[in-house]
Amino acid sequence: MTAVPGQVLVSAAVLQLAWIALVLLSPLRSSVWLAIALLVGSSVVYLITSAFLLKVSQSNKSNLFNQIPLFLVVAGVCFRLTAWQLEAEFSDDLYRYKWEARLQAAGGNPYRVAPNDPAWAHLKDATFERIPGRDFRAVYGPLTEMIYHRVALPSGHWKAPAALADLGVMGALWLLLPALGLGRERLLLYAWNPLPIFEFWGNGHNDSLMLFPLVLAFWAEARGRRMAAFALLALAAGAKIWPLALAPLLGVGLEMLVIVPVLGALMAPYGWGPLDNGALLSGFLGGWRNNDSLYGLLLWLAGGDVYAAKYAAFGLVGAAIGWAWWRRMPPVAGALFTIAAMLLISSNCHPWYLTWLLPFLAVYPVRGLLVWVALSPLFYSVLPRWFEASEWNGSTWVRWLVYAPVLTILLCEFAGALWYSKKSLHRVLTPASLQQPSAE
Repeated sequence: MTAVPGQVLVSAAVLQLAWIALVLLSPLRSSVWLAIALLVGSSVVYLITSAFLLKVSQSNKSNLFNQIPLFLVVAGVCFRLTAWQLEAEFSDDLYRYKWEARLQAAGGNPYRVAPNDPAWAHLKDATFERIPGRDFRAVYGPLTEMIYHRVALPSGHWKAPAALADLGVMGALWLLLPALGLGRERLLLYAWNPLPIFEFWGNGHNDSLMLFPLVLAFWAEARGRRMAAFALLALAAGAKIWPLALAPLLGVGLEMLVIVPVLGALMAPYGWGPLDNGALLSGFLGGWRNNDSLYGLLLWLAGGDVYAAKYAAFGLVGAAIGWAWWRRMPPVAGALFTIAAMLLISSNCHPWYLTWLLPFLAVYPVRGLLVWVALSPLFYSVLPRWFEASEWNGSTWVRWLVYAPVLTILLCEFAGALWYSKKSLHRVLTPASLQQPSAE
């Protein structure tokens, strides 16, 4: 049995020290820029280690993970247990989860009641002022609402659902990678990435509740279990609705109909409430501007008409889904292509939204997207002004410190594929990085 490569051991030690430093730095609200620097620095170490591991794995034509028994997973868990000690200081979403769970326990429907509703003023506590969007009703899926009501509220551990589901994502990738003929060393691309550790174990964001069944859905599809794949996709949509857009990528057929009873069962306790807030949910693609990139171009082309830009964004995302399906991209490749397009086009892109890419980047490590994830902590540059004066401006020039290199790398990758390819432009739009991965 081969020992763990020294480069990997050093990287693990550096990353662990970075997480310890973040814990010692708490409260992070008073040291935002230093925290951002630690997170970006950790991401650089992660990128270098990922490139090394992938190169060694491909050159040896062997499953490197078998030569490092459980080390990658154990190290990833150690990073997470350290981050668990952080308070959720870079986001107030946990207070929203808490209020909606308490509302349900008191007999209310979070899809019918907003926190500022005077009829429910008795639910206010010392954290009420930190609830985001107090004039809006719930936008999370019914599965998410159930989990925080039935699991987090009785236990009092509000970060626990996100943390446990994140471990579930790691387990789902453990199954998915060999099902696609890939080595489990690629699990490092998710397990060691600082973004899910900080967002799920530090800030407690609930996106992992969606990612866990979503990755399992693509594993089930890879194993030929289409009915199970669509049922799992429905569970993912029960946490956050947008995974429904990926349904065509799993194959069109009667098995898709299982989505209806699964989502119906999840919605039953809330009536039609989850559907009533569709207009608010659609604001993710067009509406409030926060860390946007290509949406600004859409808005300019639309002459400043927000609704026209929003409809254009929906149209482009639909076109991306249609292209992935028509080109018969492998399901995981189509999902990565679609999610990347959706996030590049949307008007609002919080750092934790980029966790949606990560499980699929373990299969297709597209450089530009990995750099996007690595630089995403820079989006938190809005926080100092928010903490000082309650002023949020998420569309400043700072975001181009992220998007300028990301879009440049993505364009260079595309141009390189076009330059060296003898195929037509039509064929090149299914880039080599999103074709069926090799097991080597």
